[in-house]
Amino acid sequence: MEVVVLLLLLLALYLGADLVYRWMGVGSIAWGRRSSPQIALTFDDGPSAHTEAILERLRQHGVKATFFVLGNQAEKYPELLEKIRAEGHQIESHGQVHRPAFLLWPWQEARQIRAIPGRFYRPPHGIHTPFTRWLAKAAGKQIALWDVESKDWTKQDPQALAQRILVWCKPGSIVLLHDNDRFPQTLAILDEILPRLKELGYQPVRLDELEAQPLTWREGLMRASQGGHERYFIKNKVERLGLGPFDYLAVSPCAFPGPSQPGLQKGDPSLEVHLDSVRTPAMTQVQLLREGRKGFTLLAEYVQSRPEIRGVWGISQAAAGLRVFGFHLAPVTFLQRLISGTASAWFLWLYRGELPKRSLPAALLGYSPREEFLARWLKSSPKVSSEPLQER
Repeated sequence: MEVVVLLLLLLALYLGADLVYRWMGVGSIAWGRRSSPQIALTFDDGPSAHTEAILERLRQHGVKATFFVLGNQAEKYPELLEKIRAEGHQIESHGQVHRPAFLLWPWQEARQIRAIPGRFYRPPHGIHTPFTRWLAKAAGKQIALWDVESKDWTKQDPQALAQRILVWCKPGSIVLLHDNDRFPQTLAILDEILPRLKELGYQPVRLDELEAQPLTWREGLMRASQGGHERYFIKNKVERLGLGPFDYLAVSPCAFPGPSQPGLQKGDPSLEVHLDSVRTPAMTQVQLLREGRKGFTLLAEYVQSRPEIRGVWGISQAAAGLRVFGFHLAPVTFLQRLISGTASAWFLWLYRGELPKRSLPAALLGYSPREEFLARWLKSSPKVSSEPLQER
């Protein structure tokens, strides 16, 4: 009986460590400043037969990246390891062998972490044991994870995977890719994203050039919620308006929740407007206004191309701010106020670290009928500065 209890306790300890340190990423590096367009491209598992091709693509686009290399692969391809270093890329440890940490004894994991000299260690698959963080600290290394996974190890269409990266990439993102000749998708993905990232205004840098801090518990909850966020987008057919670093508007098709307004009746096909909870907290009021004008111009083009759409709307405690963009305001039902208030309080704490005040502003419905919205925004094409946002 005692043995069974001990095994259950060990299992709980291992699962708990993996939950907190891999899934949530608490205490690890997973992204940099959200107010900066800098991002870091990272490659696991190399060097490999694909390293030359990856380096050629990075060189062609003037991009420096970070390679988390395996000790056994470095021994197999020592000339490639030196070439990675000679071309100005960062080399960090991915361990001696690509083996999940829970299959290693603590002394084996210690050797795994120290296999490659450097500042960072990325565990294979990101998997942790209860000892991983202690052993990394003893080796003088920081755990580095990611916030955008390329999924280049799957059999999915590489163009679809590249588009997914562009949709979910954010200021400060750390993107996980692979330097592994078993994953041919990687090269096709790079051909798609390398020119587009720069066109959109992102600045790819090495991980040691990215201003990144270890995740707090609150930020760990943010990281853990990423999968749910993506599933919500898929389920509700949410689309981003613009893929630039600071484009913060997205829309989803739905029926207008009413009540009926002049030019927009309850139940009419419409678009609900969403604000990006990750980007907006890092932006000043001036930046929000500037990027909002750009976003509503894109939204007008989107609405014009879909004649069935009768209007755009949003329900929020911050809906009063939509008046700046020409929206009308209307009261909402008690249930809508309750749902919006609960969501607002949660997101206020999660993404801003602020506890809600004793009384939040009442949620309102901000709306704009189709013709009125197009008349205001199709004729205006504000020039948006491409300069990086400054930290507040």
